[in-house]
Amino acid sequence: MMSAVLPSPAERLAQTREHLRRALHDDSAPPRRAANDPVTGDPQAQSWLERLRSIPGAAIAVDAVGLWWTRHPMRVPVALALTTASNAARPLAQRHPLALVGGALVLGALLAWSRPWRWALKPALFAGLLPQLLLSALKAAPPQKDRPKVP
Repeated sequence: MMSAVLPSPAERLAQTREHLRRALHDDSAPPRRAANDPVTGDPQAQSWLERLRSIPGAAIAVDAVGLWWTRHPMRVPVALALTTASNAARPLAQRHPLALVGGALVLGALLAWSRPWRWALKPALFAGLLPQLLLSALKAAPPQKDRPKVP
């Protein structure tokens, strides 16, 4: 019977670090496959979110908003409402597309007439919300390694 020599904890740590380093810098992984473009049906087309992430400064903002939304308590109800609305509107759109367009026209006119942005978007709301959004964006931003030292 042959006894196996176990690596020391320092060797195991070095192997784990090397494994993580290779996994994080592995460029051979296949890129994420974009969904079909809803307009053209092209499977190679980039989604609008991927195009937005390709803008140099926008990727940080998109990631911060995405991180904020994953922790938001309204995420689950909104996702459920969107799925339900989509499932309800799809058959209506297939059978009566003009009725759906007419309903959207009436809803848009009602929205323009009521002007909810005037009463919903108050400066006091932004005074309390803006610092929280900026703080979450700063927390989500990656740290800068080569930052100059301030004397």
